[in-house]
Order: sequence, then structure tokens, then C-alpha cells
Amino acid sequence: MSPQTSQRMHILAASHGTDNPRGQQLIHQLRDQLEELGHSLPVQLVWHEAYVDVQEPALPTVLAALPGGEPAIVLPLLVADGVHTTQDIAGAVAGRDNTTAANPLGALPQLAQVLASRARAQLADGQQVVLAAAGTRLEAGQQQIRQLAGLIAADLQGEVSVAYCAGADPRVDAALSAAQAPVLLVSALLADGYFQDKLASTGAAALTSPLLPDVTIAQCFLVRLEKALVQAGFMTLDDEQ
Repeated sequence: MSPQTSQRMHILAASHGTDNPRGQQLIHQLRDQLEELGHSLPVQLVWHEAYVDVQEPALPTVLAALPGGEPAIVLPLLVADGVHTTQDIAGAVAGRDNTTAANPLGALPQLAQVLASRARAQLADGQQVVLAAAGTRLEAGQQQIRQLAGLIAADLQGEVSVAYCAGADPRVDAALSAAQAPVLLVSALLADGYFQDKLASTGAAALTSPLLPDVTIAQCFLVRLEKALVQAGFMTLDDEQ
């Protein structure tokens, strides 16, 4: 165990933000689950609420209010890399000493298992599976979604294509129009909101729920936090096991 575990670490659980009351409730629940799960780690964690868009308090404001000199990790409550991780979060982290950022979920095997299980529960014979993500112009973020689809496909032993709600092609509507069979949309959206409503209106044969509420999703984010704590020297690889 690292000798730094006696020092507390501030965790800023930073989500995108939404105007949807149900989505807001689910993100609050996710933070509560993460705080509870964090008690199992050999580090004193102090949790903070923060947002990169739409809602307050804004991430830079929360970072600026932390006690000087105390370490902090920004935990993006996001599915994939995009402008919010590479610009908003990266910029905020760069402006404060002793502060780093964890990775978003990305192509996490545990996340792929959750999505494959959900797809399998609704998949009918002859249906085509499409992983529906929010979308980003960032190639790295698109690559993460494609890799996630590949992991799901391996689990299902069938093809899984990718479509986006915005920011990248192919768009969900275009993917449905081009499909040669009824489509099961597997939602890679974090919570209820505008994009999940948009998926529900596409006319797809079936649609899975957003990632939340599900404590296994909180466990996926905890995996990303553990990696960041190891990189920051607050945990060892043995602590993760």
C-alpha cells in the first residue's frame, strides 16, 4: 500500500449536465453509489459534484475552491473521450497543481459485458444490433466506441455496428434507413435525456435503456478511478486486486 494513503484525495465526479430531471437524479444516484463503493479503497476520498456543461457548479469553480496543495482527481462521468475531456477537463486540470484526470469509460471490458447482457435479453432472431452513442468529432472517442462495439460483438458472437446521435457519422437515423433487418438499438448513453428520447423516437424494433440506473456502471467508473489512483501513487496494483 502506498504511504500516501494517509493523505486525503479529492475526487471531482464531473458529468456533462442535463436539463432532464430524471437524468439529474440518476447522476446524483451514481455519485452516491461511487462514494459508497469508494469506502472499499485504501484511500481517504473526498467527493465533489461538478459539471462541464449545462449545470452548476462548473468544474473550474469546484477545483478553485479546493484547499491549496491537496491532491485531486477529476473522474469524468462520461462514456467516451470528446471535447469535454480533451479541452474542458484537460484545461481545468492543467490550471491546478497536483491534479489529474481519470479516463472516461471507453472500451472497458466490464462495460461491454453489461451492454452485451442487455442486448442479449432483448435480441430477437434476425435483428441487427447497432450500438448507439452520443457522438464526438474526436477520432479517439469514435475509436473507443468502435472498440466497445467489437467487444460486444465478440460476446454476442454476431455483428454490432455503430451509430451516433450527433457529432459523427453514421447517424442513428441513417443507420436505421440502411439496415437490411429490424434493428435493436443498444444505448451507450449514460442517462435519460434528449438523446435517449431521440433514440426512442427512431422507430427501431427495440431499444435498451440508458446505462443508468445500474450499480454495475458505478463499478465500471470505479475501475477508471482505481487506475488513476495507481498512476497518482495513492494505490498499488496489489490494492486493486
